[in-house]
Parts: sequence; structure tokens; C-alpha cells
Amino acid sequence: MTLVRRILLLTAISVSGVALLAPLAARSALPTPVPLEEQLLAVEEAPRADVDRGALSVRVASRQVAARDGAEQVVPGPIPTPGEAPMEATLYVTAGPPAAAAPQQQVVTYDGDSVWDDLAQCESGGNWAINTGNGYYGGLQFSHDTWHGYGGGEFAEYPHEATREEQIIVAERLHAERGFQPWPACRTKLGLP
Repeated sequence: MTLVRRILLLTAISVSGVALLAPLAARSALPTPVPLEEQLLAVEEAPRADVDRGALSVRVASRQVAARDGAEQVVPGPIPTPGEAPMEATLYVTAGPPAAAAPQQQVVTYDGDSVWDDLAQCESGGNWAINTGNGYYGGLQFSHDTWHGYGGGEFAEYPHEATREEQIIVAERLHAERGFQPWPACRTKLGLP
């Protein structure tokens, strides 16, 4: 029963608090008028000159200004409009080069009997000009860095742009230093040392 009494006591306090505070809240929501004298700062009265508020003392270049009693007055003039230009597109047909077809992947194969031809057959299907976009190029699938590291840059920027013979020259330089290790899968498949 103690819990029920506490709940009833808290409810009674809450209701009475709302009943007491509601009139205060309603009164604070109403705007209170402030007398005009309190809104302005007290300033000594300065002598006022008769000023025509419609007169301007600065000339505006785009409007005409007329003098009236020593003061200038703005006389509205025509509003300038931009020049007119035709807004039509004109299509001129000119003779140009014929539309180029999409470049074809060059296929350069060689049915030789050298170890390099066997290795190229395993690595790239024997296509010495292959570039599949996987980061390895040409018949022997050189990376760009390896190609330049072993002097391939003297022949072409990328291995697939070089001839079969030029790729073999770079491969022989690489083989002299590292053997057939740069081609691990095909080395095993072909039984190379």
C-alpha cells in the first residue's frame, strides 16, 4: 500500500503545480506593450533642417537627373535592355575523317620450337601482342616495372608493343639473373629448371 500512496501523493502535487503555474505561463505568453518613450534613447533635440526626402545628392549614371530648387531629383528613364541575338542553333555539316572503328586487339603468334615460344604459349596462349588489362603484357606476361628494369624501354613503353624478338631479348636478360622463377606456374607445367 505504501507504493499506491506515493503515486497518489505525487499525482496530487503534479496537478496542483500545473494549476498554480498555468496562469503564469499564459501571462508570459502575451506580448507586453512598451511605451514609445522607453524604446528610444533620450537625445538632445538638434535643430532640424527642412530636407526634401525625395531629392538625391548623388547622380546615378543610368538615370536622368533634373535640378529642382537647388536639389537633384531622379527622373525615371527607360530601363536599358540587352541587345537581341538569335537563340537558334545552326548545324553545319562538314566533311571530316570517317568514323574510326574500335581498335582491334592485335594477335601475334609464332609456332616456333624455342623454350620462349612454349613459355609464351603457356602464359598468353602464344599471343605476343596481348594486353588483357591485368597488369602483365606481351607473350611472356612482363609487368611494366620488370620490362623497364631489364631494358625493355629501349624497344617500347610496354611489352605488348614490342616484337617477339625484342620480348625474348628482355626475357633472356631476366633469365640470366633469375632463371625461370618469374614464370612459376608455367615453369612447373613445362618442367623448366
